[in-house]
Amino acid sequence: MANEFLDKVEDNAIVCIWSEKVQLEKRDSLAKDYVLELWDYTRISVTQNSLQELKGI
Repeated sequence: MANEFLDKVEDNAIVCIWSEKVQLEKRDSLAKDYVLELWDYTRISVTQNSLQELKGI
């Protein structure tokens, strides 16, 4: 289960990096503060999903 959680965290990090790269290429970048806030929401979402999986066990 720990490996699944780490895989999700890694996937989210990859998505954040990809999104930032695409935005920079298109010159449509988000404000730096917003990107930092987005990372917090992503982390919260992963934590909530993990808690829901634990409840199902």
